Amino acid sequence: MVNDTKLTVEQEGHSFPVTLHEAYFECYGGALTDSRNTAFYRGPLKPFDKMSIDIQKIRQDNPNAPFMWRKCKTVVKIATRSNIEAWEAAISEEPRRSSITQYLIELCRAHIPVINKLVQGYRLATYDYFAFEVSPWDVPRWLVERDNKGASALLVPYRGWDVKPSIFEAPDRAPVPYQLIKADDLNLKSAESASRGELELLDALNFMERGDYSGAVRRITTAIEVMVEAALSHEINAAEGEQAATKFLKDTQTRFDRRVTKYEELTKRKLSEGSRKSLGETRKLRHRIVHGGYRITSGERGRAQRSIDTGRWIYNWFENDPVRRKIREQRPAFRSLGRDLIYGVFRSRITPDGVVVSPAADAE
Repeated sequence: MVNDTKLTVEQEGHSFPVTLHEAYFECYGGALTDSRNTAFYRGPLKPFDKMSIDIQKIRQDNPNAPFMWRKCKTVVKIATRSNIEAWEAAISEEPRRSSITQYLIELCRAHIPVINKLVQGYRLATYDYFAFEVSPWDVPRWLVERDNKGASALLVPYRGWDVKPSIFEAPDRAPVPYQLIKADDLNLKSAESASRGELELLDALNFMERGDYSGAVRRITTAIEVMVEAALSHEINAAEGEQAATKFLKDTQTRFDRRVTKYEELTKRKLSEGSRKSLGETRKLRHRIVHGGYRITSGERGRAQRSIDTGRWIYNWFENDPVRRKIREQRPAFRSLGRDLIYGVFRSRITPDGVVVSPAADAE
């Protein structure tokens, strides 16, 4: 809730000139889509005869096509630098190479901390209840501009879907709409049979895709701790009785390590050293987030993803339910359609000289 302005955002020793535009509009051709794929103009509201020659020609060539306006919320423009060869390839009339698309995505993603620094300042100054820090999920559509030319970048492929994509279930069959479950198999009572902590596990997986990496780490840790308590309670009940189970869980409320050891003793199963180490690192990270106010940024997404992936496997181990594990782990590639699977091809960082984007191999 601020009028048009220009300001400077300091991030990692570099000064980014930022412009805020409140009175911007988008014009769509053919249909107004959630993905904004059909938007061909973004800027101040103006009559068509005042727009560029290219846009006027589109309207002349399609006199019966609907053109619809949409009022934007705040549009943020950040002055930054880019690799000139990548830029020229991006605006070339030749088909864009995948490496150029990946470069543009990482270049844009690198500036999310700049936006969040701006949001933090605004929130502290206004205590606006509705403002929040953003992630790629919240701002998936970016436009890189220079000399009145632009190249778009979509940070989250799923946000570019206006309809279900078509897939081939077999080479000799026609494509069909992508779906994860058939209507007849959707049992609304399935939530009642969820394992302890399983909804928290689902939250962790979703938070990763929505860009709440700190929240994802908190949730996966909670999911494991809830599952360990439930599994351990069951084992002690069976071996020593309900009273013993209640007492042990009360005595070990702050001793998660003792709970894991007790579970291993009763079940004669042994958590692998790799899983034990990963679990310890994730719980330390959660402690830092909860008690130290640490925030995992988009540039550290890989670290959070490792915690979520290994945490899911550890949850499976304690749950020890082949049926639930099969649902959770089957066809992971199929369920990953729409995810940002190219993350990590390029790495970005902000230096006093500006944003640096380089191949992951060079960034090691």
